Amino acid sequence: MSRPSSRPASRPFLRQGRRSPRSWTSFAKNAPGASKLRQSLKPSAVRARFAPSPTGYLHVGGVRTALFNWLFARHNGGVFVLRVEDTDVARSKPEYAAAILSGLRWLGLDWDEGPQRGGPHAPYFQSQRLHIYREAARALEAAGCAYECFCPSDAFAGETACDCASLSPRDKGNRLRSGAAPALKFRVDTRRDVAVEDVIRGTVVFPAGSIHDFVLCKSGGDPLYNFAAVVDDNAMAISHVIRGDEHLANTPRQLLVYEALGLPPPIFAHIPIILSEQRRKLSKRDGATFLDEYEKLGYLPEALLNFLGLLGWSPGGDRELLTVAEMIAEFRLADVVKHPAIFDVRKLGWMNKEYLKAAPLAEIAARVEKLLPEDVRRRYGAGRIAAVTGLLRPRVQNLAEIVSQGWYFFTDKPVTPIPEAIAKYCAGPEPLQRLRELREQLARLKTFSEESVETEIRSLAERAGTKAAAYIHPLRVALTGQAVSPGIFEVCAILGREQVLERIDALIGALSGALRATVRMVP
Repeated sequence: MSRPSSRPASRPFLRQGRRSPRSWTSFAKNAPGASKLRQSLKPSAVRARFAPSPTGYLHVGGVRTALFNWLFARHNGGVFVLRVEDTDVARSKPEYAAAILSGLRWLGLDWDEGPQRGGPHAPYFQSQRLHIYREAARALEAAGCAYECFCPSDAFAGETACDCASLSPRDKGNRLRSGAAPALKFRVDTRRDVAVEDVIRGTVVFPAGSIHDFVLCKSGGDPLYNFAAVVDDNAMAISHVIRGDEHLANTPRQLLVYEALGLPPPIFAHIPIILSEQRRKLSKRDGATFLDEYEKLGYLPEALLNFLGLLGWSPGGDRELLTVAEMIAEFRLADVVKHPAIFDVRKLGWMNKEYLKAAPLAEIAARVEKLLPEDVRRRYGAGRIAAVTGLLRPRVQNLAEIVSQGWYFFTDKPVTPIPEAIAKYCAGPEPLQRLRELREQLARLKTFSEESVETEIRSLAERAGTKAAAYIHPLRVALTGQAVSPGIFEVCAILGREQVLERIDALIGALSGALRATVRMVP
């Protein structure tokens, strides 16, 4: 087991331009209640976290972030914390939160602390921790590190400069008496560089003047991300913040809040963005992008974890198929790359196919069964589902394809052949005659099995002085409606004698009617 990355000690994260006229740290240390917010971290204790926002379903990028945090915690014998960041009341929904928890459980990414498990730092929903943020906000305001801002909320997005920081007590009082509800803004010393020490990206410097005063809490008191994340990561003793590099721009602001509260920052590691094969941000036009979509398509969780684990990380060598245990044993942040990772859908399909082939048939059949409607499961039973799964598994890349390709195994209605199959294999009187001969012989079989059907068809072809294909192709059209299918003898065995004869009769009737119509049209 490798030792966790240590916090760089030689580089302060704040680089002085001109010396600040006040020491924010000393103010924060002396502010009422601020001591409750500080916790010391043991240098060797790894505590990683995944903190999704339930404003939508879990994106594959978020799954990769959760996986990297989980692997890092498990590799180092640490703790994996799940925290739900649901302070966006307007957009957060319980069904999204439930889907996130369900998706992580489906993947096997278990958490040591968090919703439904509890832990020493509960609660793990930010909406239930508002009193903690308010205490921290009071500490910052008392220390002079934050001030009330009366600007319109639409001015906050761009960190627009305002004069609220210099309002006199009289002006503030007048605005409050008029009913204005202020937000709380952080006071930034724009004369200093801020250097982010990142395990993956190294030192990233944000020059003096590039960061301006930013909002900590909205006018109603609800905290924004850069404030709540700092308070919670400290309160939950998070040692490593591993997240997507789209959050790199947030890090200098968070470092300023850490300093103002007198808190040690965690170790940061920003993992590369995931792009489509067209080198653009993943979107719906690139196919499935949410975890629940891949579950419904019938991708195996083990394959999905393997695939996502290799998006931006590699244990070295040419290995591409890795078990979860192997990834845990070899995962190191030092092996995570800086450049974007490419989401290759074809590679995921290949990888899932390999996992499908290697998994026990009973396990795969049980998963296919869950994708079928309840009435289909009751009508045909586990035996047929397992047989169809075994037949189609080598031909598909996901379980949903077994359902879509094997539809003709799960219907009692006569199949409707596609026109291409009719034109290719059932045109003219000869295929109709072959089907009649075949129907008669199959009805006489004492035992109806894959072997007996094959023997009878080949014997029939030999007696007729033709190839077995002359019978097999029309039979395939009758049973599946397709020009191409799995082995027709296996198809017969799964359908059984009764369904096979019914479908042959249906095609004989259709071809006979079409042939009579053709004859009547001839002058």
